[in-house]
Amino acid sequence: MKIKNLAALAFISATFATTVLAQDDKVTTSKEFEYKAGDPYPVVDAAIKSYSSKDGGVVSFKMNSRSVTIQKFSGSPLNQESSKLYEDFPNGTVYEDDLETEDFVYLLYSVWDKPNKVEQLYVRAINLKTGEFENEGERIIAVEGKVTGGDGNKFKLATSFDNSKLLVRFRKKPESRNDKLNKDVIGLYVFDSKSMKQVWGKDVEMPYTEARMDNIDYAVGSNGDVFILSEVMKEGQTRKFDRDDNPNFDNQLIAISESGVDVNASEINVQGKFVTQASFFEGKNDALMIAGFYGNKRGIQTDGIFYLSLTKDGTQSDFKNFEIPLELIKQYMSQRSQEKLEKKEDKGKDLGMTNMVLRDILIHDDGSIFFAAEKYYVISHTDTKTGTTTYDYYFEEMLAAKIDKNGELVYMKKLPKRQHSSSGGSGFGFVSFSGFMGANFFRNSELSYKLVESDNNYYIMFLDNVKNMMLDENKVPARHEQGRGGFLTAYQINKESGAVKKLSILDTRDAQGYELFQFSPKRIVELGDDEFAVEFYIKKKQDIMIRIKIKD
Repeated sequence: MKIKNLAALAFISATFATTVLAQDDKVTTSKEFEYKAGDPYPVVDAAIKSYSSKDGGVVSFKMNSRSVTIQKFSGSPLNQESSKLYEDFPNGTVYEDDLETEDFVYLLYSVWDKPNKVEQLYVRAINLKTGEFENEGERIIAVEGKVTGGDGNKFKLATSFDNSKLLVRFRKKPESRNDKLNKDVIGLYVFDSKSMKQVWGKDVEMPYTEARMDNIDYAVGSNGDVFILSEVMKEGQTRKFDRDDNPNFDNQLIAISESGVDVNASEINVQGKFVTQASFFEGKNDALMIAGFYGNKRGIQTDGIFYLSLTKDGTQSDFKNFEIPLELIKQYMSQRSQEKLEKKEDKGKDLGMTNMVLRDILIHDDGSIFFAAEKYYVISHTDTKTGTTTYDYYFEEMLAAKIDKNGELVYMKKLPKRQHSSSGGSGFGFVSFSGFMGANFFRNSELSYKLVESDNNYYIMFLDNVKNMMLDENKVPARHEQGRGGFLTAYQINKESGAVKKLSILDTRDAQGYELFQFSPKRIVELGDDEFAVEFYIKKKQDIMIRIKIKD
């Protein structure tokens, strides 16, 4: 495998810009940002909160079991223009997802029709110009019998490269619990994304039993065809790998259109690597792409990133992988930890990054790809006397990388971050999400990050500890604890060069006189023209919206 200038590209030194005042540890807003706080408005308590933008303003919907409040914000600073409560949702309404288009946000929710034993998916359009529902809910899918998945995780979405098509998929509950006999039935329904009118839809029985077949991911083409990437165990095999770690499965590409189903065996060559996480999607020029993480050995270790492309008949046309260099892995570790890694390397041990979760893949119009990931893991502790279990959640170091339109690595960066939260019982509202993409996890958590783009830069935004604003490469970041203030911080990554700056946006303990609470990366919404907004709680049952301008 040819890896062009990996060392030179990976080790461009990061420049960290800061405005720390050493006397009292205060942080001011970096010159790259300016922000304005709007007027306070009554808080809306809701289990689901979602934010969209239109004409430089914000439209949010906040949903409970049978009600939705739509709020509209406009102006500079952003002030609440309207707030409308809708209480006409049926009993048993469950939020599934939402889809933002140019003029509408489509709210998708499910309702179980118990007397008739029918699972139903509804859509209801929010007009982004008026901040109102356009109509009552319209049923778009009806499934006889149960659909697998918990609340809010039964119907899963995927969009085409040009965003013109939407795939809604679901798995019908099997009639048999015997995986050796059962063949999954997958509902595949394709819609026009702008109108939410169905293009076609059908329930498709998989060609192999559940014991032999594992569907890895789904993609929808701009022409409305659907593709399933699957691993199919070889006949008579029950173990995924043999004793020599050779795979006992074949990759198959299943193509489904309105007219029929085609199954193509695809000999995907990953050159002896072990794919640990992968995303499957339509790329530029109708190509099908697979991109993600790999390990050199089986296990949870991430050794590098890869991508490959497939033609729609299943033929592999490209494969490239890029190893994470040791010098990058050692950054922002203690000197002692670095020395331990070097000793392991001297002994010939394979070194990588553990517990990495690929959160975002951006596919640009020119065909280039940007990856963003973070280290995430959970440790549980059970009191043997009381039976109480406490969970510790860790969101730590990040990895960012870019591959250009020609398939070459432009840069790879390690970005220090160290966040922690703990909870008793079952945690604080874990929300399942499809695959590893997107941010639908710990809906009410202030941890993790939000990826935002401007014309020239990527911004990875998160809450940080002030002690980390100036951090040497041989130092471990100070920990940020959830609920204890923090500074809204951003890594600015130049799209072309990969040059990194660490920038402060605002202090949540004193933002233009307000103390801010209940931050969540999910509350950040891009407004266009290098602006974004974020909603905070300020106590006394009031929220505020803050407009932030990027001046790069």
